[in-house]
Amino acid sequence: REIDKLDKLSEDEVKKNLKKLNAEKVLNIIKNKNKCKKYKSYVKIQALLEYCKLYGVKINFQPSLARGLTYYNGSVFEVKTKEIKESICAGGSYLVNGVQSTGISFGIERLSSLANIEIQDTSVLILSILQDDKAIKLAEKLRDEGINVQVMYGKPTKALEYANSKKISKVIFLGEEEVKKKKLKLRDMESGKEQMISEKELIEKLL
Repeated sequence: REIDKLDKLSEDEVKKNLKKLNAEKVLNIIKNKNKCKKYKSYVKIQALLEYCKLYGVKINFQPSLARGLTYYNGSVFEVKTKEIKESICAGGSYLVNGVQSTGISFGIERLSSLANIEIQDTSVLILSILQDDKAIKLAEKLRDEGINVQVMYGKPTKALEYANSKKISKVIFLGEEEVKKKKLKLRDMESGKEQMISEKELIEKLL
């Protein structure tokens, strides 16, 4: 753990801490990666380097890297990016019920800060009038087609008010009448016009 502080403290500070443990000579070894090759455990690192090369993954062997959790029993790793100093995900090898395994965890906040995603505004609102299961299935079908959909449950007046406030251009009403007729009521929020159409017609119209 003291060696892992090399990216946070100066080399002199780390050496001073290691001296208390009579381990300051370790620094000379890890500073020269070639010196690590004489140790038996380096065979695993060599194998990892070769496999990563096959997969086209570039890795940087850092002998000073350590993880805070004590159950790791093999290679540990961190994934970094040029944009921030901290790692964005990390993990390592350990035993799970006697099975050699590898785990990884992600820093959601760090990934979110790096993400550059344009979020589309909701273009369609489905109002379920006591037809929740059918409304959810319809929403999933529309999403599969790449249509941005939101589902609401309850009174039509509130749904229309919400659609207006969020500038949602289309509202689909799905109630008992629509289910019986096997149609959907589509309302254009700009013109106020409503029409009863089939599910297939709806998808064609929205696309």
